[in-house]
Amino acid sequence: MKGKGYNAPNKFMILKHASQDNNVSETCRLFGISRTTYYNWRTAYQKMGMAGLEINEPRKPQMPNKVPKALEQEILAYVQRHPADGPQRIYYDLKAEGFQLGISGIYNVLRRHKLSKKAQRIEYSRSKEPRNRTNQLNKKFAPANKELREAYPGYLVLQRVSFIGTFTNIGKIYQYTIFDAYSKWGFAKLFNHKEDLDVWRFFELKLVYFLKILNLSVENLITEKTPEFMPYILKNNQHENITKKYAINHIFMAREKNNMWAGINDFNNFLGKEFYDKITSQKDMDSFAKVERSLQQFLLHYNSSWVISSGFHKGKVPNEVILKKAAQNHADLDALPLWLLIQLNIKERGQTHV
Repeated sequence: MKGKGYNAPNKFMILKHASQDNNVSETCRLFGISRTTYYNWRTAYQKMGMAGLEINEPRKPQMPNKVPKALEQEILAYVQRHPADGPQRIYYDLKAEGFQLGISGIYNVLRRHKLSKKAQRIEYSRSKEPRNRTNQLNKKFAPANKELREAYPGYLVLQRVSFIGTFTNIGKIYQYTIFDAYSKWGFAKLFNHKEDLDVWRFFELKLVYFLKILNLSVENLITEKTPEFMPYILKNNQHENITKKYAINHIFMAREKNNMWAGINDFNNFLGKEFYDKITSQKDMDSFAKVERSLQQFLLHYNSSWVISSGFHKGKVPNEVILKKAAQNHADLDALPLWLLIQLNIKERGQTHV
């Protein structure tokens, strides 16, 4: 560009010359610059003075999709482990582990390494030695290492989204489930469209608020990492906002065959057998709203009346276990709201009946 070699004093002298001669065209011809350059300098000087005339070093162009080397290695390691997954699946899985990246950046990494096609990724996976790695969030989170006998309500909470099925006259039903591993206390919220899933709002309004009244809190939270629902669980980064707000230790984890998931598995199986299998035979259960209301009534009955059949809380009901801890945190149970006392099925101070 013409005028590239001029420094700030030179530019000021040229602007002054044009002003004194009152002839911009002649000044530009004399000093070998374009009128555009002259007016750019004049505008810069009018806005910022001499500082506006300083020579600005050309900036290195920003590459919005440039992926840091360390993150690129994580993407390639993911391909080694799951070669069938494409950019979108890689994005949601790595985002759930706390990595900040975009789908276009992942695609560029795959394309640069000639891994944009499934067959190429499979061949790459076969040619590479599997890379052992530990989920970066798992390093600070190991609730399975602590016996639940020594824990308390809120110590370990599990949540998942499941597709229940398609029902005549009702349509599709998706269920969001929250389950406290210590007390066997369970909640569920139904949705009839995946797009309507609002996991974190329900988590905050129902569970966090409910435990707060009891002077309890969620310490560790595991969210099941299910490919079908991850886009809805991760939308708007609500999980980061909520867990940070309440200081909750949170990770995403794939469903595994171990004792950690046993409780929520049993809870969902119980709902399937005792609730969903029966609504199909009820003629008046002909709308989604009715099913949702019926489920909430069923859950109230479950938490206050279902007797735990095994484990160290055998013979108790979930609300009884919750109440015992709440009583330890309250000098006077009368401090609990009346509606909560009724829901917990208390007939006498400090005593729970089922």
